[in-house]
Amino acid sequence: MRYEITKRFKFEAGHRVWKQNLISGKGAKLMGKEVPPNPCLNIHGHSYKVEVTVGSDKLNEQEMVIDFYHIKAALKDLIDNQIDHSFIIDRNDPLYPTFKEHFGFLKLFVVDFCPTAEALAKFIYDFLKGKLEEAELLDDIKVVSVTVWETETGKAVYKEE
Repeated sequence: MRYEITKRFKFEAGHRVWKQNLISGKGAKLMGKEVPPNPCLNIHGHSYKVEVTVGSDKLNEQEMVIDFYHIKAALKDLIDNQIDHSFIIDRNDPLYPTFKEHFGFLKLFVVDFCPTAEALAKFIYDFLKGKLEEAELLDDIKVVSVTVWETETGKAVYKEE
C-alpha cells in the first residue's frame, strides 16, 4: 500500500487464557528448570489498546485513504458497546458453562477462540475487513494490520500478506 492510516482505540476487559501451559509447547525450552505458575489461567484484566491500520494505493476525492471518523464508526459498536468493560470468554473454555449459568448478569463477550492478544487481533482484523466488504470498499481500501496491546510492554500484530 502506498498510503496507510492508523487509528487507535482503547478498552477495558477481563479474560483468561485457559489454554496457557508454560511448561510445554514451543516456548518451554526457553525456561530454566523452575516450574512457574500459569498466571493467565486466572481471571484478570487489561487496559487494551488497539491500533488498526488500513491502506490504499490511491487517495479518495478528499485526498485521504478514508476519514479516521469512518474507521471509528465501523468499530464503535464492537469496541464501545460489546467488548469494553466485558469479560471475554471462549465458549470452549471449561468454565464457560459456569459463567453463563451463575454470572449471566455480567457483560460477557463470548468468542470461539482462546482470547489471547493474537486471537483478538485477528478477530478485529476480520471484523473490520467484513465491514469494508459490506460497504463495497475492499477494492480500494485494505486492512493492513491490527495490533493489540495487552500491556505497555506486550503487543500482538495480525496482518495478511
